[in-house]
Amino acid sequence: MCWAEPHSRRDFSSIVVGGGPGGLGPLLWAAQHGLLESWFDQGIALIERTGRLGGTLGCYGINSDSLGGSYLECLGSAGWPTALHHLRHDPVTLEMQRYQASYPPLPLVNQYMGRVGAAVADMFAGHAASALHLHTTAQSVHLCSDGRVAVVIQGQNDRTKTLVARSAVIALGGRQHWRDEMAAPDLKFVDCAARQLLASNELLTHEGLARANEIIRDAAGRPIVIVGGAHSAYAAAWALLQLPDASSLKDGQIVILQRRPPRIFYPDRAAAIADDYPFEEGDICVRTQRVNRMGGIRGHGRDIWRRIARKPNVAPESRVAVLALQDFSPQQLRKTLEEAALVVPCLGYRSATMPIFDSNGQRLTLKADINGDAVDGDCRLLTADGKPLPNVFGIGLGSGFRPTQAMGCEPNFRGQANSLWMYQNDIGAVIYREIQALADEKQTAAVAA
Repeated sequence: MCWAEPHSRRDFSSIVVGGGPGGLGPLLWAAQHGLLESWFDQGIALIERTGRLGGTLGCYGINSDSLGGSYLECLGSAGWPTALHHLRHDPVTLEMQRYQASYPPLPLVNQYMGRVGAAVADMFAGHAASALHLHTTAQSVHLCSDGRVAVVIQGQNDRTKTLVARSAVIALGGRQHWRDEMAAPDLKFVDCAARQLLASNELLTHEGLARANEIIRDAAGRPIVIVGGAHSAYAAAWALLQLPDASSLKDGQIVILQRRPPRIFYPDRAAAIADDYPFEEGDICVRTQRVNRMGGIRGHGRDIWRRIARKPNVAPESRVAVLALQDFSPQQLRKTLEEAALVVPCLGYRSATMPIFDSNGQRLTLKADINGDAVDGDCRLLTADGKPLPNVFGIGLGSGFRPTQAMGCEPNFRGQANSLWMYQNDIGAVIYREIQALADEKQTAAVAA
């Protein structure tokens, strides 16, 4: 049977743990296709540790790397529920429309996602089979011998309850794993006695940027070292250059250490050619014809890369130097990191995890626990040995989902998809369909019995 406390159990079709952009993704896909109301009637339990749905993007002091239009697209879908129509005319939506073809500030995106989250939250009241648990923490997931999933939750009153469902979706967001990364052979970042260290997720907050400005003010010529070569690294460089005291930086004082040159996004071949950017046919998205659609740097990170690379029609940026990480010996790298006024690791994200136990009560080691991809191509969570859990899904930052070319991925892209648009579209569709297939299996088994 299923592990649970009988007096506190309640059964659902699906349990979603996390009400940020990832957790809302499958719900918003269903909403666009006229399927959300029926899914609510099947029974959804949504668990969110904060008091709102929509995430916490407002803590960041930078702009989105997605166009405003990608956030707004869902509102115009034919199946969009009547209960959510008011979002089309919300003042925050109208403000977002100003960024239809540009990159909105993340505090504005946070307001918009909060409005969307609040509207979805209101829908729970009209569906008795479903339940919303705000200010509630999911403590653990237990796989049941009968094929269901039990999630133990704890609310503000400190009492625990157990929710049971046919499937669960885990959307806890990402975590930085730079502490486990080797800066060079036999040298971990944590082994270096850096004067000041702010990982990108800390630096790019309002508080982190204020602290970085103080560090720059007192740097006395010491370098600011950014380690990494993807979007976070270039977004960090752009953000540092916007600080009030960045005017005091000397040529090359910000140093980006990267293992390989970044891929850059272009809307089409012509734009890449005009920018003298070399690309291969494998860099072209088959679905959209965009260059490096999934893997390319966008937004302000792209802007600063173009200035560093001295591309046409932009003012060159001499305060940033880009160096190859592999050209440093371990001794040279340690010295560089320890002499820097500030070190900023930008080495990507892995999915945050929570305890998951098998039907015998043994805790499972997940692939994400050892810094691997959290999910397979069907968004099922993977154990450390690569086996998928049949009815526990993962979505969100750092999950490691690898998109297919049919989803609009360029053939040369080998990375993971971290895109709100993907959460609300292709990835959300994968999870919704897998959940419904499980529900159909249950119904077929019940009829056969």
